[in-house]
Amino acid sequence: WVVFDKDEFTDENFNEAINLARNSGIKVAYSNQAFEYWLLLHFEALNGERMERKLYGARINLILRKFNLEYPFDSTKLISRSFFEILMSNDPFLGKSRVGLAIERAGKIYDRFDHRSPAKEESSTTVHLLVQELQTYLNLNSTV
Repeated sequence: WVVFDKDEFTDENFNEAINLARNSGIKVAYSNQAFEYWLLLHFEALNGERMERKLYGARINLILRKFNLEYPFDSTKLISRSFFEILMSNDPFLGKSRVGLAIERAGKIYDRFDHRSPAKEESSTTVHLLVQELQTYLNLNSTV
């Protein structure tokens, strides 16, 4: 597996990196624009609408405020143990695992696109494909 973000790369370079990896037998977990989109999907049913990556940190921190946590978006971007535990917890209102919800939401968004140019598929992520594969090795509950 290779994991990367669109960030400021040109559309051509982003698509080329994906195609090169896939043609070499390497699976790809990309996020367009940034990995934080995957984190947001644990909490929100986003619809793949375009979202500037510079806004991700504030949006995550707005969510984390009710847990008395902060995500250091502008510096280290480290996910603390407490934040990780929240990501791995159940959503108390929906009664489903947050990871399962993120997988479901990412999959629905991904399925809306034709994948001819992943660079144009903003906002989306394929991190859910990696997480689903990891779940098979870790025997985690992957039900949604």
